[in-house]
Amino acid sequence: MPKVLVIAGTSFIGRHVCEHLCETDCDVVATSRRKTVGGGHDTTFCELTNADSVKAVIRDVAPDWIIQCGGATSSRDPRELYRTHVDGTLNVIEAAKQLVPEASLCIFGSAAEYGPVSERELPVSEDCPCRPMTFFGASKLAQTYLAQAAAATNGQKIVIVRPFNVIGPGLPDFYFASSLARRLLKLREEHAPPGTSFDIFNADSTRDFIDVRDVARAVTALLVRLEAADPTNAESTGVTSGPVFNLATGVETSLLDVATLLGDLAGGFVPHPAGQAESRGGISRSVGDASKLKSVRLPLTETSGAASSCWQPEFDWYASIRDLWNELSVRS
Repeated sequence: MPKVLVIAGTSFIGRHVCEHLCETDCDVVATSRRKTVGGGHDTTFCELTNADSVKAVIRDVAPDWIIQCGGATSSRDPRELYRTHVDGTLNVIEAAKQLVPEASLCIFGSAAEYGPVSERELPVSEDCPCRPMTFFGASKLAQTYLAQAAAATNGQKIVIVRPFNVIGPGLPDFYFASSLARRLLKLREEHAPPGTSFDIFNADSTRDFIDVRDVARAVTALLVRLEAADPTNAESTGVTSGPVFNLATGVETSLLDVATLLGDLAGGFVPHPAGQAESRGGISRSVGDASKLKSVRLPLTETSGAASSCWQPEFDWYASIRDLWNELSVRS
């Protein structure tokens, strides 16, 4: 089984990636900026923006795969975003090139790289021009270009994934669904009666919500194919080094729909559209086209390669929201 280093393996996405890798019997080491233990795998300290720290952990682990989940997802500071996404990823790429040149790398980009798109460009495919209008999206796009340059110049095996709106259990509080769920839990704790209304802004805005567990499955399967790739033969696996893959469901869901489901789960509370407000991404409509990923033959059992099929999401957004709600309810 491959030995896998998951950078930021204690983050929202990182935790689920580690869990899935462990389920497929991979030898997993997660990194964290804090001293964290548990999860059925080893955890070690690493500061992504410190080149020596990154080099030390890659030297110690000697991984076959490296998954770079680290990101400044809650920041709007362009310097911090650049340090984390560009400098941090460069630290990983350079250390991997020096210490484990045959390792396969997965770099997490973001649908924010596309920026606002016109209706005729929906659903967004990987061929859509990138026009990010946020510092987050711009720094992620710079990261993508950096990774593709490393694949082309260094001959490293690298795949880039662009998840759309990732949801599911463990979603951080600064994201819409988790933040709203906590508001509704508070209403319930205050014994608000069924039919109580709550405000929701940008109700007509849409997103392509993909479950974090489906993201983990896709990343694992892509790395299996990438590791087996012959750089001189693009037909060897269908995954050449340096490509970008959208991680999306192709389903466009309004924030009002999500709020309605959460209101029902909370006890019959009713969302009230309260107009427009500034959003983190500044995007009114978003839905992705994952045809490229779905066209790649991926092993059903990932590491065994015993059978193959095409990736399909296993969780719809209803299930993701229900699981998120159930987790938060237990904790409250």
